[in-house]
Amino acid sequence: MPSLSPQAKSLIYSNLEKYARSGMGMEKACDSLLAQPRIGRTESEIYEGILAGLKQGKSIGESLGDSSSSVTPLEEEVVTASEEGGKLDKGFSHLAEYFRRVDRTRRRIRKGLAYPIILLHIAIPICGVITAAFKGFSLDGSAPGFSLSTTLRHVGLNLLGMYALVALIVIAAVVFGKLARTSGAIDSLLNLVPLLGKTRKAIAMERFTQVFSIFLQAGRKMSDSLLGAGKSSGSGLLREASENGAQMILQGDQLATAIHSAPSAFPNNFARGIAAAEESGQLDRELDEWAKFYSESAEESMDRLADWTPKLFYWAILIYVAVLIVRSAMAYRDLLMKLLDFGG
Repeated sequence: MPSLSPQAKSLIYSNLEKYARSGMGMEKACDSLLAQPRIGRTESEIYEGILAGLKQGKSIGESLGDSSSSVTPLEEEVVTASEEGGKLDKGFSHLAEYFRRVDRTRRRIRKGLAYPIILLHIAIPICGVITAAFKGFSLDGSAPGFSLSTTLRHVGLNLLGMYALVALIVIAAVVFGKLARTSGAIDSLLNLVPLLGKTRKAIAMERFTQVFSIFLQAGRKMSDSLLGAGKSSGSGLLREASENGAQMILQGDQLATAIHSAPSAFPNNFARGIAAAEESGQLDRELDEWAKFYSESAEESMDRLADWTPKLFYWAILIYVAVLIVRSAMAYRDLLMKLLDFGG
């Protein structure tokens, strides 16, 4: 089954949000979306899967999660939490906005990477051929000689090695990203990565505060609200802190105590704000304000990531190309030395 792009997912959740906000039942919403022309196969399978799940008595979140392999567990958890809190439209709205940001960030990164990638694919063959030509030249026949086919094979192997390295990095990022959803240790490790770490924290806290607010407005118990917000955050660090905090609340502690007990998961300013809001009875308003703050912070961080990723990659490419040029220059120097020695 073909996977859905962030742009396609943003459109799906944006459409579902419109129907949920209007109060229309999800069955009618899916039927209406399925009747639209030029709908993709994977998108139609999602709507059909939701309808099939609802007919079996499943929740909307569970039906969504079972509908397609393109739907991640995180998406299911966000929809389930918003459904349980009676704010289904907010869950869809959050996912639509999140995937819109991801799509925009990826587009900007790809656009910025175009020039350095072209530069790399030009520099490797040219420098490889020049270096091999200089090393294979001699007047007395002692050098092995220049073989274009052998040189091109070496250039191809270098390019394949580069592709393999990029593939390994992408695979590792995907695997660690999935593990970080439930592992606080891996989540903390990824949060140390420059640019990426701050972006991940902001997105996770945005989800946490939004879902927490939804649960509180629905009248859920404080422990259940904290636990549900942690699960839907997509952060293993917040998940573990919320599970421990929920147990503390069940034992009679206040929310502020539970939040303060996990300084690695919850920023100090957030913890202090929650403590003051809980004591003054303004917790719902405080969470809404933090949700707005982290939403803006997430957008700014993703913009910064989109700006700096191509720049860092470009400088890495420049350094690598400089090494290739130096190798070519050294080969040329050796050739000149051979000519001077032969002439002497």
